[in-house]
Amino acid sequence: MVPNTTLLDLVNAVAEHARSEAEILATVVFMVNRGHVRLCGTFKGTRFETGLELDALAAA
Repeated sequence: MVPNTTLLDLVNAVAEHARSEAEILATVVFMVNRGHVRLCGTFKGTRFETGLELDALAAA
């Protein structure tokens, strides 16, 4: 079963283990878009668009 979480709770949980903001962002986007977690609350059902901006930030 896929866990439901708010975006804030997910970001906070990932931030406890990440080394940079870029790593937080990349991990959250990956987990949500791949269906490892399901967002609830304000962002229920949200998927994130990935593109050059995210790739550039992750490379920084």
